[in-house]
Amino acid sequence: MAGKITHIEALSQVKKHLEHGNATQRKIAALLNRPDVASYANLGAVAPDIFYFYHVLQPTRTKKAAFWGDLSHHSRVTELILNFLNQIHDTEMGLYRDRYLAFALGYICHCVVDIQTHPYIFYISGDYYNDDKKISYQAQVNHMKVEFGLDTMLLHYRWGMSAREYDFPQYIDIRHRTVGIKNKMDPILWQFWLHALKETFPQEFTSSYLGSEKKIIPGDILNESYMGFYRFNSTIDSRSPWMRGLVTLVDNLTFHKYNASVLMLPTLETINPKIMNEEKREWHYPADPKRVFKDSFIELLNQASHAAKEILTRAYEYSFSPESRSKILETYGGYNLDTGLRYQGISSMKEFSPLI
Repeated sequence: MAGKITHIEALSQVKKHLEHGNATQRKIAALLNRPDVASYANLGAVAPDIFYFYHVLQPTRTKKAAFWGDLSHHSRVTELILNFLNQIHDTEMGLYRDRYLAFALGYICHCVVDIQTHPYIFYISGDYYNDDKKISYQAQVNHMKVEFGLDTMLLHYRWGMSAREYDFPQYIDIRHRTVGIKNKMDPILWQFWLHALKETFPQEFTSSYLGSEKKIIPGDILNESYMGFYRFNSTIDSRSPWMRGLVTLVDNLTFHKYNASVLMLPTLETINPKIMNEEKREWHYPADPKRVFKDSFIELLNQASHAAKEILTRAYEYSFSPESRSKILETYGGYNLDTGLRYQGISSMKEFSPLI
């Protein structure tokens, strides 16, 4: 997964492109920028990744939610999006239809950015899915270092901002206060998302989803994943000198056994600048080493934003007048968000050259 800030900033870039497009594209930009809708688009832009933060300090519980994160990245990606859009088409015009649509468009943006940037990120971070636990663990630590490093570099490159200034949680706050559960995600969006997951993954839903189909109950995977993601990013706040000191202390006391410091956005001076690839070094798709590129990270992000502008336009039009599902699947079906390729799974990822 590209970093959370990369996904939020990519959506911001796509909105800028839409603002300068045709009449339909300007309508999309206006929708995504509306104050009562924007947080839903932002959540969509990070949505497939929230399952990996279910309970950071409880690996067993996290594993049950990560199953849904892996499904969302590796299986029936386009089918899930079409199921979102079909629900939207069947929804009466109004605020929640707009929020559903904004969420779905943000979700599509996430997928486009992953497809475009993930091959590079995996190539320079290592064999994330290796069967050898030692190799995969190191690659996973590298992966977080690369993604969070790219987030920090992107903030500096785009806005001249430091990781010590960026307030991420404000962008994805769709919490509702209710009786029984102190805070939970917007239950209307929860129902929309849950329905699409069940429709897209019926067998997996029956066997592996924890929760009720009728209402949010304690332990519900979707709600707990969102709340875990929100709390994690609110607690491990890169703006907090106290928190930076705490994770550094944990690493020093445990001789870096837990690599706690990788959970925070790094400061600019601690990052290997080569991860941006401004030198135009060659890199390969891990799942297809014959595909060789020299694109920098910023170039990849720009390409993703241009592609997302057109795909979001098509999705917006689909939500009002659905086109042939089979034709869309002919063009976009089979994508894996980690390999960046169609009909090639993570088992085919063999080529890596870690920079970290």
